[in-house]
Amino acid sequence: LHENPKNTSSILEMTGLVGLNDASRIIKSGSKYFWYSTGGGIRMRWTDDPDSGVWNSGPDVFPVRPGFWSGYSPMNAAWAPDVIYDAASGQYRMYYCVSSLGSLTSAIGLATNTTLDPAAPGYAWVDRGIVISTNTNSTFNALDPCPVITPGGDRYLCLGSHWSGIKLIRLGTDGKRHSSITTMWNLARKNTSSSSAIEAGAIYPGIKNGVAGYWLYVNWGSGLGQQQNATYEVRIGWSTSITGPYLDKAGNNMHNGGGSVFMPNKQTFIWDNSTRIGRGHIGIIKGAQMDGTYPDWVSYSYWLENPPAGQDGKRFGMQRLITDSDGWPNDGILFQN
Repeated sequence: LHENPKNTSSILEMTGLVGLNDASRIIKSGSKYFWYSTGGGIRMRWTDDPDSGVWNSGPDVFPVRPGFWSGYSPMNAAWAPDVIYDAASGQYRMYYCVSSLGSLTSAIGLATNTTLDPAAPGYAWVDRGIVISTNTNSTFNALDPCPVITPGGDRYLCLGSHWSGIKLIRLGTDGKRHSSITTMWNLARKNTSSSSAIEAGAIYPGIKNGVAGYWLYVNWGSGLGQQQNATYEVRIGWSTSITGPYLDKAGNNMHNGGGSVFMPNKQTFIWDNSTRIGRGHIGIIKGAQMDGTYPDWVSYSYWLENPPAGQDGKRFGMQRLITDSDGWPNDGILFQN
């Protein structure tokens, strides 16, 4: 739910957002806004007016599954997509993963399009194959991709789940792994155990107290498959270099278990009487004024405590993104004036 900023006495239902998991960032294409989630060949939602609260279902991104999927996913399904616009190539680039629960046999794939709008001329997702993969001998997992383009135009991919934590690799101009810069940077881990519950890393360029740098958001804990028992919380760190080290407010390195809490595991909001559990898979939207007023927003997946009878508790939410007195991002009130 969100409060209608044009009429603060009414509450609008955000429709079309039930039963979704592993949300991507929200991204604009033409006059419409889009985001994607786990499900089949990747599920799409779109709206031409975020303030309306109405989100529509779009077509499956991959009605015909790429051939390599079956070697990684017994269900031939994709997880955790994210998408970015690469202005230099004129492409929307979608990164996603194929795997099975608890497996290291995983791959991150890439698909490209010139538009996200299925009604627009030229709409067609083109499979570009595997960007990076892992197997049973790997020490990290090729899951949860988040593409990043630096202010200088360099391309990176943040990835990783459990095992040895969150990683970063360099991408080439084609969106695939860079042919000569093959370093893999270690960014964050919860602990050194193979069951270290850290995933869904997301890097966004930003400014802290007038200094340019990067924010790293990560999920700690277990996700929405645990329903009301999900333990996800979002932690954050800052670095002036995209390759790290990322430090929390106390100066602790995120690769040594550091990370300041950005979103707690469970929070109740009085303005719509919702209790949201396990928020995660963060997306940052800067300067979009999605309610017509406030510029910066954070989107996420979550579990709604005590959902209505017969409804799935998996939901999608948005809140204002604000800055605290120390210059750190902070999650503000819901979609509200």
